[in-house]
Amino acid sequence: MSTPGDDAREAPPSGAMFPPTHWSLVREAGQPAEGFNPSLETLCRGYWQPLFTYLLRNGYSRHDAEDIVQGFLARVLAREDLAGVSPEKGRFRTFLLTSLRNYVIKHKLREKTLKRGGGVAVIPLDTEEAQRLCGPDLSAVSPEAAFDRSWVRTVVDKAFQRLRDEHRARDKEAWYEALAPFVGGAQPGEYAAVAARLGMAEGAVTVAVHRLRLRLRELVRAEVAQTVGSSADLEAEMKYLFDVWSK
Repeated sequence: MSTPGDDAREAPPSGAMFPPTHWSLVREAGQPAEGFNPSLETLCRGYWQPLFTYLLRNGYSRHDAEDIVQGFLARVLAREDLAGVSPEKGRFRTFLLTSLRNYVIKHKLREKTLKRGGGVAVIPLDTEEAQRLCGPDLSAVSPEAAFDRSWVRTVVDKAFQRLRDEHRARDKEAWYEALAPFVGGAQPGEYAAVAARLGMAEGAVTVAVHRLRLRLRELVRAEVAQTVGSSADLEAEMKYLFDVWSK
């Protein structure tokens, strides 16, 4: 990806109404209420992996890390860990990590994380894949840095999946798969090879890849917007995401 400012959409005017987000609804879920909150479940389902990565880097085994994450998410989904949600914790990323730390300190493994939630439905975790992603590139960084890098990877992966789904819906998935590897950059001569394979001019491939990059950036921004509560938080989180991505 290029630098955060390149080709980015113009930020909403200061003070403009920020559209409702999943995270806005999570804040509301901290208030006394009845019923299931699908936005909260969606966020937990999408962002458990950075929590798992954080625990692995803290020395927990895969099995114990899975138990802790399951127990923690069960409490969040039951809204037992939402009372402290406030504007000062305006990013879902910050809320999750702070809440997990508190959960570990309070519960440890004494009760095997409430026996995986004490009968509460939990979220299925692909811990083998998560452990693979928490490989050598994260083995030398702090647990907090591993969490942030896993968070960024999750956001970008979700944006790539949406980009793939958009092309699949237009029966252009094969075209997308051919060009997607170049979104992060290309070596000299690679555009010519893929252009010949797709029956396109090399210049057309260059333009198509540029448009993919722009659309991916839009989708990353949309994904991040679901985890913050204001336009100011969105701008700060986007800057932080690209700072972490560039390391």
